[in-house]
This record gives sequence, C-alpha cells and structure tokens, in this order.
Amino acid sequence: MTELSALNRIRIEVERDLCIGSGDCVDAAPRVFALDDEGKAIVLDPDGATPDEVVDAARNCPVTAIFVVGEDGDIYP
Repeated sequence: MTELSALNRIRIEVERDLCIGSGDCVDAAPRVFALDDEGKAIVLDPDGATPDEVVDAARNCPVTAIFVVGEDGDIYP
C-alpha cells in the first residue's frame, strides 16, 4: 500500500483512463489537483486542503476518476 500523506493521512488516486480532464477537481481544490500536459488530473499535494475539501473535489469529478483512501480504507467513492 502506498504511503498516506503526512497531515491528512490520506492517499488520492486518479484513474487516468477514466479522467476526461474536466478540471472540476482543480476548481474545487487547486492546491491538491492540477491538469498535466495531457489534460489529465494529477495530485499535487494530498495535504493541500482539508480531507473534507479533498472528498468534495473528488465528488465533483463527473466520471468518478478520483479515489480517496484513508487509514481505515476507502473514503470515496
């Protein structure tokens, strides 16, 4: 299992094959997400927003391409 972030104790995964590059995650949490040169979401800093804000940003994804995992397992979806 990939290490959890230092502050929020979460791991954020972006399923690149699902990502359509809408940027809704970036709009919701710009310190956490960005779009790369392929127009796909990437994680900049899993501690760049509160866990609730990270989950809200993941919920904004129109194709559910963002997964948030915590110490006790899946947080979203």
